[in-house]
Amino acid sequence: MRTSILSGRIGTIAGTGEPGLFGDGNVSTAASVNEPKQVVFDSSGNLYVVDSENHAIRKIDHDSGVIRTIVGRVHEAVPATPAPSPKHEASNEPEDLLADFADNPAGAYEHTPDLSGTVRYWGGTAPTESRFGGDGGPATQAMLNFPSGLAIDDAGVMYVADTLNHRVRRIDPSTQIIQTIAGTGKAKWAGDHGDARSAMLNEPVALVIDRKGRLYIADQSNNRIRMIDTTTGVITTVAGTGEAIYNGDDMPAVEASLAGPSGLALDEEGYLFVADTFNNRIRKVDLTSGTIETVLGHGQAYSYEPTSNEGELSVARPYGIAFDQRGYLLITDSDNHLIRKWDPKANTMTVLAGNGMGQFSGDGGSPGQSSLNFPFGVASDPQGNIAIADTFNHRIRYIPT
Repeated sequence: MRTSILSGRIGTIAGTGEPGLFGDGNVSTAASVNEPKQVVFDSSGNLYVVDSENHAIRKIDHDSGVIRTIVGRVHEAVPATPAPSPKHEASNEPEDLLADFADNPAGAYEHTPDLSGTVRYWGGTAPTESRFGGDGGPATQAMLNFPSGLAIDDAGVMYVADTLNHRVRRIDPSTQIIQTIAGTGKAKWAGDHGDARSAMLNEPVALVIDRKGRLYIADQSNNRIRMIDTTTGVITTVAGTGEAIYNGDDMPAVEASLAGPSGLALDEEGYLFVADTFNNRIRKVDLTSGTIETVLGHGQAYSYEPTSNEGELSVARPYGIAFDQRGYLLITDSDNHLIRKWDPKANTMTVLAGNGMGQFSGDGGSPGQSSLNFPFGVASDPQGNIAIADTFNHRIRYIPT
């Protein structure tokens, strides 16, 4: 990626800190983003940004550093009223942006309960039910509705988790035509073992695809992981019962409950890792045997204390997860404003980025001394460069090797 950031330091490669939508056709450092939820590298090193509040997918070219919107009708985005920044006044307790109404009645973000009982928060604009359109046409003219996840296969086919449209969309790399491949738009659960286009999803938020063309979906508000065989178009459930509870491990994954799963990653051996967000766990699914186990977390939320518990093997509502080129699992610990790194072989945890303070600071310095503000997405390319969706700082941060 074209950047002046020094190796091993952290910097901003997209976003000015102000929520908005501008800068297409220019270098990404001069562009604005609005609550980016995820980042993904392709095989050529280009970086894709799921620009959620702008209802768009944007691409930063590896060679030129230029940013462009490649999915989403950008002139339909409404960034006119900036979202208020979360308040971080002197307090011994961090503000909980996932808290219930009664716990945070004057919060800076609007809270909306979904069908599962999970409370969402939205900066600036509230969710809308009317942002869908464009199937069969150019992806740049399609309407997305708070997209949250993205996956790109080896052939360059792009899949978008169109979250509040309760659909998964597919963009053909040759024609740039967009189509719905899963979901009817109704926020329900139905359709297993049939055509995914007739199935129902409820807030899909994360995607990952394996080398056999099996697309895994974190169907968050259905509390399930779904899988589409992209050859046949058939959808099934591979984990979760629909109940947002924890009911144990070392059992068939379809009999194990998940609570708002938000992140997915595949390791080199083909195991599926799940950020079981509201169970405060990272789960591992053996796709051959169909069994599930917890590999990180014990159900109690982790609370970061600098220098004293950085290595603790617990997690707090993990969201985005991704493996780096060395096989370490990168975890967005949004509650603690951190990116953490777990070594599966040694079973050790370290802090990769963030100092635990929900604000913006530290560009040009050590990642561990920087500040992030509720990061929700992380990605690593084959060279080990790391990108972070620093969501409420409205920036994409970057750590080059």
